Amino acid sequence: MHTQRRLFEMRAALDNVYLHKVLHDRALPVDFPAPEYVDDDIGDFMDIIYHTLHSLSDAIWSRVSDQNDTETLYFSHPAIMEYYRLCREYGKLTGESLRENPYMHHAAEFVRSKLQQGCYSCDYWLQTKINHKWASGIVFRIWPEFNGLFALTVLMLQIFSFYEKEVEKLKAEIDEIKKSSLQKQVLEAA
Repeated sequence: MHTQRRLFEMRAALDNVYLHKVLHDRALPVDFPAPEYVDDDIGDFMDIIYHTLHSLSDAIWSRVSDQNDTETLYFSHPAIMEYYRLCREYGKLTGESLRENPYMHHAAEFVRSKLQQGCYSCDYWLQTKINHKWASGIVFRIWPEFNGLFALTVLMLQIFSFYEKEVEKLKAEIDEIKKSSLQKQVLEAA
């Protein structure tokens, strides 16, 4: 029993350090104190996880439904918005529909690989619209028995990082297509 308690405390302490590192690495404010100790209800730690989740994203909304006893979290991020805007630009340049767009498929598969891990107390869906500032994002629904908020924090960080990197790749691809198209037009005009 004593060893199990120590392992629990060590895991919580390491998770806390990791969350501080995540916020520091992303130049986000770390404006909460580290808990002085870990107790069985881990309330302080859950506050830190919620704070970190809210700090990772530029837009996050939470709604609790008493009707079906779920909480729905909506995450959006400038990189997600930019990515799906660029996907549409790429489609116009290549003549591909959104259904055929390999960048749409790649992002959907990446998000699926992170969030669809056999969770029976959670669900998600990916929003790819661009009709308003935070239209693109991830809707994540959890039931009361869900206990994976720390994992969700890490996974959302990975997803946001993915979109930030992929935006740069997609911009480069679009620039290359435009450059190639311009060169083709110049050659045809000559």
